[in-house]
Amino acid sequence: MLDIHSHILPQIDDGAKSLEISLEMLKMAKKDNVENIIATPHYYRGYYETEYDKVLTVIDKINSEALNMGIDIKVLPGQEIFLDKHTAKLYREGIVKGLNNSKYVLVETAMMDMPKDVLEYIYELKLQGAIPILAHPERYKYIIEKPALINEFGKEGCLFQINTGSIRGIFGAKVQNTAKLLIKHGICNFIASDAHSTGNRCPGLNSSLELVKDINKDVYNSFDINCNLLLKNQDINYEFEEIKEKKSIFSFFRKK
Repeated sequence: MLDIHSHILPQIDDGAKSLEISLEMLKMAKKDNVENIIATPHYYRGYYETEYDKVLTVIDKINSEALNMGIDIKVLPGQEIFLDKHTAKLYREGIVKGLNNSKYVLVETAMMDMPKDVLEYIYELKLQGAIPILAHPERYKYIIEKPALINEFGKEGCLFQINTGSIRGIFGAKVQNTAKLLIKHGICNFIASDAHSTGNRCPGLNSSLELVKDINKDVYNSFDINCNLLLKNQDINYEFEEIKEKKSIFSFFRKK
């Protein structure tokens, strides 16, 4: 199995606090039958500016340590990129790159309000040949409050990654219900741990995948297929059912 989203590299962002913790996280992932895990430290201008070349350097070290300890798992390079007006330029310059140097780019937005120009940022990335994967849409307040907004990202050609912790409910009922809604509508191409530690936000996919199977078997069945296509840098084609916008009772009394 492949986990496309983790903060497993030590002392780079808000993830693993030490190499020892990183290695323990790798053990947990391997125990859960994960064979490859993509390290995706934040690239957020002004906060965490971990360039792709730095990711490669740290990954070489952690893979070497894992090999010495007999942990049969491979860490692959990536980043979780905060979308802003500079993202396309950073991608063009190679400061940020796709997962395992593929065309698939893991991106995130502000957690509270939908940024005004975020769809333009996605469009500009696509012009560079990138395919954005929106990380944990179920956790964004604007999606929780108005799930139909996710349709706009889908129309722009985004793929979607949902967190295992969201499915299990560790972020609360609202996030969990939003995750289930997105999965039900097929708005989920990847399940990933977004692991930060050995605690609640730890590596592992199997328990959440079993829950996904009960919600939407098509999403469950596509998981391994999509992961393999990503690793081969091949096209992932999919269709999703748009979420209809809920109307309040007052909308019936509004003048047309």
